[in-house]
Amino acid sequence: MATATRKVHAAHAVPEAASLEFRIYRDNGGRYNWEIVDDGGDSLVHSASFGSRDDAERAARRVNEGARSARFELGVPSER
Repeated sequence: MATATRKVHAAHAVPEAASLEFRIYRDNGGRYNWEIVDDGGDSLVHSASFGSRDDAERAARRVNEGARSARFELGVPSER
């Protein structure tokens, strides 16, 4: 039985050679977040909030290190 596939296009395409940067900031509520910005200063992703700068930095580093080995699959999993 064959199943249909659907192509998914990225909402914000990032060039392969894009220079990305992690930034940690404190929000108006006093909690810390990180975001990834491109070389044009556009925010590509925001984190959840963290109680300390150290926790936010630790999470950003984990994402940075883990992304190197992450599979790139466009699609939505049927279950989480």
